[in-house]
This record gives sequence, structure tokens and C-alpha cells, in this order.
Amino acid sequence: MYEEEDNRWRCSFRSDGKWINVNELLQAFGGGGHAAAAGVCKRTNDVDKFRPEILERIVMMKKISGQNKELEAKHRRTRRCRMMEKERTYIAIDLKSFYASVECKERNRDPLTTNLVVADKSRTEKTICLAVSPALKYYGIPGRARLFEVVQKVKEANSARRWKAPNRTFTGSSDDSAELNSNPALEIDYIVAPPRMALYLEYSTRIYSIYLKYIAPEDIFPYSIDEVFIDVTDYLHTYNMTPRELAMAMIQDVLKTTGITATAGIGTNMYLCKIAMDIVAKHIKADKDGVRIAELDEMSYRRKLWSHRPLTDFWRVGKGYAKKLEEYGLYTMGDIARCSIGKENELYNEDLLYKLFGVNAELLIDHAWGYEPCTMEMVKAYKPEMNSVCAGQVLHCPYDFEKAKLVVKEMTDQMVLDLVDKKLVTDQIVLTVGYDIENLNNADRRKQYHGEVTIDRYGRRIPKHAHGTTNLKRQTSSTKMITDAVIELYDRIVDRNLLIRRINITANRLVDESSVKKEEVYEQLDLFTDYEAQRKKQEEEEAALNREKRMQEAMLSIKKKFGKNAVLKGMNLQEGATARDRNEQIGGHKA
Repeated sequence: MYEEEDNRWRCSFRSDGKWINVNELLQAFGGGGHAAAAGVCKRTNDVDKFRPEILERIVMMKKISGQNKELEAKHRRTRRCRMMEKERTYIAIDLKSFYASVECKERNRDPLTTNLVVADKSRTEKTICLAVSPALKYYGIPGRARLFEVVQKVKEANSARRWKAPNRTFTGSSDDSAELNSNPALEIDYIVAPPRMALYLEYSTRIYSIYLKYIAPEDIFPYSIDEVFIDVTDYLHTYNMTPRELAMAMIQDVLKTTGITATAGIGTNMYLCKIAMDIVAKHIKADKDGVRIAELDEMSYRRKLWSHRPLTDFWRVGKGYAKKLEEYGLYTMGDIARCSIGKENELYNEDLLYKLFGVNAELLIDHAWGYEPCTMEMVKAYKPEMNSVCAGQVLHCPYDFEKAKLVVKEMTDQMVLDLVDKKLVTDQIVLTVGYDIENLNNADRRKQYHGEVTIDRYGRRIPKHAHGTTNLKRQTSSTKMITDAVIELYDRIVDRNLLIRRINITANRLVDESSVKKEEVYEQLDLFTDYEAQRKKQEEEEAALNREKRMQEAMLSIKKKFGKNAVLKGMNLQEGATARDRNEQIGGHKA
């Protein structure tokens, strides 16, 4: 049934003897925004003209009054659980465009008004920008753009700006947004700052020490170089402050000490403070210092964000998750929450979510309701069942089979030294090798390749990557044993005719070398084996391993004192070797 009201059309259907407004109904379950965008209401008297996806959602919401009771019951159970627990308060703090802000301060520039991008121009304009200043983002540049995108966006902005310039001519240029706003005759310019990872780590350490002035280390969890979670529950009474006041005090201290501003989220659990910071704070006006602080609890989360789109804005929901959910008509967190309370005989229930995501559905359902049981204490106490060390790199240009093998040897050598430094041993190595798109773009190479083809994250066709695992005979940190195993695996799984772009090596099942017990070996004796010669051979192997271990420790000692390039092997000087350059980097970027 359709009714005209105040020159607007609304849709309604009959349920339990009452007329219910469809838009209001969908809004209550987080779908109002989607319904409006999809054009639910049309000027027609035929109810069959409903959009199909809307009819599905209406069917999904049948017997709404009874299901509302279930909803309320679940809320009551949740509230009772919260009453039994002490309600906690968490703050998440994210330093604003951290790398770009550091570079601005090092140049005595204002991070909020300076057009600056952190990127390594020596890697061509295809390189990814590590950070973009807030002023430069104004021109539609995302935080993780490639350098050529920055060049293109600024060029477009200058083309539009030229029309407003006197005589349509620029008289100069500026990289300061305040100056650009006051003088339309200036062309937009920007600074391209090369990465300085060691400097960023130094700033991050200084800022962490500021947090320690207010909070004990056991209540702080560094999530990344520029982001922390803080449990402030037990500090609010001590400081006689509200969560917002305490967050502002810490942020202002950081700003005064380093000149870097921040965004904060406050929540009743770690998930909500993260979402408040990532989503809600972005849509509120900043103060004079560029600070934004947003707050959420479970109920305000449902009111404000059950209809929020896209789903990928939420923590842990990537493009793959969102695509799967959308295939089943689930577009918002409200849709997911509604699905989780469906009855067994309905299409939309929690079984559907578990079918799609396995055990991860439990986390998705909790987050749809704004619930997160994990506390700071649990995070600090967590120990993974299996430890691993991983080394990976993207090559600057495509490498052939032999040149890539050299890089694999270098990476393995460095990874083994890391194991020795940490006094760890492994008995399993995993190798993944990614191929370059040139293998299919080049006609001659494309004819030679008959294997499987996949689509990368940019929508390009590439040969499927090579992936394999090798198990060692014993737990070890021997360079020779591990390198031999990795090269044997490389020769076995990698296509010799393809160009290589990415390499990843992982050492799995790590244990402390002191915890490794010598296994007792039992064997059937015979009259023909020379056991004395066998024993001597084993002793020689052990002696060789001990000599290698002492040599590794000596190399580590020299490298720590004089730098990673103080000791190099012959292979590090060959054409195509990358170890020397990588030794001068942190996280794959210039130190």
C-alpha cells in the first residue's frame, strides 16, 4: 500500500493488523540509508513493483514484533552481563598523518597547512606514498596513494585554479594552504620528502614516553608506530577527569612537546574506541589544533553506525568480507546484527554467517553488536600457539630465475642471523614467490606460459604465485642447512621461464634453542655397518655446526657494533643483490 503524505510517498505493508512504514522499519535495522539510496518508494499503486532486494529484506523481517522481543531480550542479557563486569573505558589515539607531520616539523613547517607527501622518488612515480599531509588530502588524494596519483591530482587542481587566477596566469607557487587560500595567483606546489624511518621511530619513542607520564605500561598497547590503545578505567578517579579530558590532556602534551596533533576515540571496549577514532571522529569538526575526539558505547554505536556504509570502514572488514556479505544482501552492521538473531528455519540467521566465515563469524557478530570481550589484560597475556619469523620484499624490477635465486639466498642468510640473534631454532620453512605482470603483457612470454592465471588486487592478470613448504630433519639455526633446504624448494616450485617480482620466506614452528632436547635414536644393529665411522661422522657434523654457530655470533657482534654492512659475503656484491641496500632500510624504506 502506498500513501501520499506532505507531497512525499512512503511505502507500508500490513503485519499483525498494523501498518508499518517500511523506511522506518529498515532504518531501525540499519538499512534505512541503503533503502533510500536504492529508491525504495516509487509512484505506483502496485506493491509488486518493490525492488527485489527490498522485498527480500521485508520477507527477512517477517513477524517483526516477535523478533523485536528477541532483540530486546538479547539486549537485556547483554546489559546484565555488563552489570556483572566492571565497565571499562578505553582510549585509542592515532597521530595525524604521522610521517608527514614529522617531516613538516623537521622543516619548521605547520603540519596542518603544509602540502607534503612522504615518498621515495628514486623508486619512480609508481612508488607508494607512506603519508600525505592533511592539507594535501584536501585535493582528493588518499592516504596511501601512489606518487603519480599525487602528481595527477595536483595537476587537475591547478588546471581548475588557473581559471580563477588573475589573467588566468600564475605569478608564483606555494606549498602552504593558508597562503594559497589568500592568493589565487599562486600555483599549488608540494614537498616530496624521502622516508626517514629511524627518525619516525625516534619520534614514536618520545611520544610513547609522554603517554607513560600518565599511564602505566601494562595499560598501554602500541598498535602501530603511530597508534595506541589505552585502558584508562583506573585513572579517571585518580586524575579526577572524564575520559575526554584525559585524552585531550595527553594529546595536548604530545602537541606541545613534538608539534604533532592526533585523533582519539573513546569507547567502552577496545573495538568501540577504535571505531570511534576511525569512523566517527573523521566526521566531526576539528578544533583549532586539528584535534578530533569521538565517543561510543554499545547503544550509541548501534544508533549511529548500524546504517553506515561502506562496511570496509569497519576494523577487520576487508573487501573480501564485504563482497561475500553483499552477495547475501547484507550491506551494513545493522544487517549483520539482524541476521545473527534469525530463527533456524530462516535464510538469514547466524548459521549463514558461520557458513561464510567459519569461526571468524563469532567476531563479526560481536562487532556488529558493538561487543568486544577482549580486555587489555588479555592482550598483554596473549601468547600465540605458533611463532614465526618472516622476510619479504618487492623487487624494484622483474628478476629472472637465477637473479631471484640470489636474492632468496640473501634473504635466507639474513633471516637465519635473526634466528641466531633471538636464540631460536626452526624445522619448517615456507617460500612464496610472486610473478610479474610482464609475463602476460609480453606476447612471447605469454605464449610460453600455460599455467594458472589469477587476478591481483589491482584487477590485473598475473601467473599464479609459487608456494611451497619444506621440513628440516631437525630444529636448527644453521645457515647451511636452512639455505640448502630453501634453494632445493625454490628449484622445485618456481617456474624458470617467468619473471619474478615478490619473494617471501617464513620460518615456522620456532622454539627457544635452550628448550630443544636431544632426541634418543633407536636403531636395529647389524654386522655390516661401521658404527665407529658413523659416530665420528656425527661428531664432525656437530663440530661443524658449533663452528658455524660461533661464526654467526661473531658476525652479529660486528654488525651490531659497526652496522649491518660491516660484514658482507661475496654474493652480496653480485649484480642484482639487494642485501646492501636493504641493510640501510627499516621496514623496506630508507632509514
